[in-house]
Amino acid sequence: MELEEYEEAKKYLNPVFKNIMKVSKALKTAQPAVNALLQVKMETAENQDIDLFLDIRTDLKNIPMEPWNLCIVLANIIDNSITCLAEVKKPKKIYIEMDEDINYYIFDFVNNGPPITEYQLADIFKQGFTTKKEHGHGMGLYIVSKILEDVNGTIHVSSDIEKTSFYIQIPKVNNDKERTLKET
Repeated sequence: MELEEYEEAKKYLNPVFKNIMKVSKALKTAQPAVNALLQVKMETAENQDIDLFLDIRTDLKNIPMEPWNLCIVLANIIDNSITCLAEVKKPKKIYIEMDEDINYYIFDFVNNGPPITEYQLADIFKQGFTTKKEHGHGMGLYIVSKILEDVNGTIHVSSDIEKTSFYIQIPKVNNDKERTLKET
């Protein structure tokens, strides 16, 4: 910097910054299965020349769902993001934010892949719906929606030419299940 070689400094700092952002609190949840899943998905993305950035601001300690169901939800959305980015020529990016507020655990998955059409958005969570050409697809997002429904969670999708976002909220307290447990 003292030599005013700003371009050289930028070339050096960009990969350092990327590496810091990629592992930003990545493996610090209280869910070992989630930590392992995120590690694998980061490696998968890297192998496909995709920058996957994690911003985890929750330990998921008291999330009201089984860890394997949470992993199914996370894996499906990350895998779909990776798949859609195969079509992209520009730098490929996935941003995953995990957070919580007083009422909800919040997950936001954003990728810069091709937009999802209005027609596809209307049917995206229906059983059997797929945009993939190979046989054996069309169950993932349907299963995700059912898992979230079981814990009174919600999922919203928005998509435009710049980004696609899957936004999930899972209530911290699942009153229906608590009532059922107390009644039995």
